[in-house]
Amino acid sequence: MTLERINRLQLQIKPGQYFYVTDLINIRYLTGFTGSNAALLVSDSNAILATDSRYEIQAATQVPELPAVIGRNFPELLLSKLQKSEVLVEGANLSIDVYQKLVTSFEHQFSSSVGVIEALRVVKDDSEIELIMQACEISTKAYQDVIESVRVGQTEKFIRNALEHRMREYGADDIAFASIVASGPNSAIPHHEPTDRELQSGDFLKIDFGAKVDGYHADCTRTAVVGKPSDWQAELHSAVTSAQEAGRNTIQSGIQFTEVEKAVNQSLTDSGYREHFTHGLGHGVGLAIHEDPFFGRVEAAKIAPNTVITIEPGAYLKDKGGVRVEDTIVVNSEGYLNLTNLPYELLEL
Repeated sequence: MTLERINRLQLQIKPGQYFYVTDLINIRYLTGFTGSNAALLVSDSNAILATDSRYEIQAATQVPELPAVIGRNFPELLLSKLQKSEVLVEGANLSIDVYQKLVTSFEHQFSSSVGVIEALRVVKDDSEIELIMQACEISTKAYQDVIESVRVGQTEKFIRNALEHRMREYGADDIAFASIVASGPNSAIPHHEPTDRELQSGDFLKIDFGAKVDGYHADCTRTAVVGKPSDWQAELHSAVTSAQEAGRNTIQSGIQFTEVEKAVNQSLTDSGYREHFTHGLGHGVGLAIHEDPFFGRVEAAKIAPNTVITIEPGAYLKDKGGVRVEDTIVVNSEGYLNLTNLPYELLEL
């Protein structure tokens, strides 16, 4: 795995050129090293890892294929002994101050290279898909347990804590992100932070959640109602669910991302809720909870097989309530596999 991923990067590096990698997620992807302080230098034929003494044994254990240098000043360790060269850096991961120090400290020609490794991460291998599947299974199992025990009077924070505790009980290494539990009018806030608000009869309950397994994430959202839904709640939930289904039904390898967006937007337009859909349709999922590809940023790009993405339309009515329906799916030759395959019916709690 380690050499294969580095080799894929090396195919994009010219002779005499170096890639100075500082993003820890990209380092983990390329090498398997999980320490919190590292840099990686890759040429067209070699690679070397730098970390500090806290992680010397860990580096030797996790990345036995690569030589490692130990110290604190990673640019000095990795760049000082090179002949004057072109060095690519991850511009999105370096502050202006750090970049200027590199330029003034070394005679190399530095240039920013954005998205090169992130593009390699888009298409998942079998081991990555397996870990995401495990994270999704833990997530949905925990949700089904917790949602059955939800009662009037419980707070958003209580439900969040119960869900995150259950995900860990089922084997999650961590939560994928801070869970969103939004009740009543709070459900109209797309990324609401849970509060001490108590659940009331007639509330929407929107929960956005996910587990993390060996660095890989899950992402899922469902919206339920406390008691019987009112007409507007049933209509809103049906509109969003239908839009999400329209998007999923469009998914196949080779289709443009924009075609999926068109299907979702047309469905919401037909139901009269398009103006209430105020965020992106979805994103890639992997070692980061939000990673390439992002709907709305890739324009004419086509969806490749083994891409893991979310489909998450929503509609939000200020001061009333909102609905989001989200799944993590993996695109395959037959269309897609839904990894968070929870029921879509409006659950009455």
